[in-house]
Amino acid sequence: MNRISQLDSLRGIAVLGLLLLNSYYFALFETGYVRPQVPVLSDQIIQYLNLLLLDSRFRTLFCMLFGAALVIQFSKRNNIESLKPRLIAIGIIGILHSIFVWPGDILLSYGIAGFLALSYLNANNQRVLHHGIALFFLSCTLLLLLSFTSTDEMISRQSAQFELLVTSAPSDLPSLLIHNVAMTAIMLLMLPILTLWNALGLMLIGMYCFKKQIFTLGLNKAHLTLTISAIFILSATSIALETIDGQKYAGINEALVWVNALFGALLVTHLNAKISFGRVLLMPVQAVGKVALTCYLMQSFIMICYFVWLNPQARASYNRIDYVELAFVGIALQLLLAPLYTRYFTHGPFEYVLKHLSLKIAQRHKD
Repeated sequence: MNRISQLDSLRGIAVLGLLLLNSYYFALFETGYVRPQVPVLSDQIIQYLNLLLLDSRFRTLFCMLFGAALVIQFSKRNNIESLKPRLIAIGIIGILHSIFVWPGDILLSYGIAGFLALSYLNANNQRVLHHGIALFFLSCTLLLLLSFTSTDEMISRQSAQFELLVTSAPSDLPSLLIHNVAMTAIMLLMLPILTLWNALGLMLIGMYCFKKQIFTLGLNKAHLTLTISAIFILSATSIALETIDGQKYAGINEALVWVNALFGALLVTHLNAKISFGRVLLMPVQAVGKVALTCYLMQSFIMICYFVWLNPQARASYNRIDYVELAFVGIALQLLLAPLYTRYFTHGPFEYVLKHLSLKIAQRHKD
């Protein structure tokens, strides 16, 4: 089965976009970006742009594409059991990535959610869609409820809490490993409470979208109108809440952002399917999509090296614009190197590792 260029370009968009949003958490995983006591203008502009265009969109799109990939693999093999070794391998890579590099890993949750999604591969489209939507909105509701239980106060860069956070941040390999193990344990605790259901819901929606050819043909007129309207209403609401009192309404806003991200991912999917005049320009993005696993893992490895060893002072001094500039440098390098790599190699280094680890797991299962 030939690769689907629309999926490659969407996968490339998703993995490049993840770098824009993850860059804050590579520096300080516990809090992400901490604003100055008096925010600079560029901070405020980027914050609003994040709310309108970026927050959670790329993670949502990536998760939907994972669901589509399950359908593609099942259509090749027509055997659910044959898909399990790959999911186990993804989970193994994810837990290693989380412990040794960065605990914000998404692969482990994808591997576990993927196991649950396997039972839907033979289900009818309506069941897949309805369960996907229900699980997704359940996760948004759980996120909202969890926000009401939080007693954390928003800190500023001039606070004692921030100074303690920066001074206790990992500065060498042993402290990085200790930090990552502790954070990974917390992320694993959150998995059955929240993260798993969000990932599973989005995967099922992605499976439905692939079966209905939305990834390749786009949305119909009615669904496109609904999507654009929802984005407009949700974005306006988020901006209003942020303007009135961003700290007070942070939990509500985060839940709204999750919902908005789904509609945003659908709009990106539609535009990617419909806009043909930019297809040549998307070729470097497609190349990134072909080696998305390698790009994703290398992003975190390089960024962690940067913030832990090369420029740890950046944790305390970078404004949002600095993180954006750093992310754009990373994006540009991936757009430059991925086409060169894929010209000579079929699989990325970590795609190769995933393939052979999956084969070894499958062989052990047979034995």
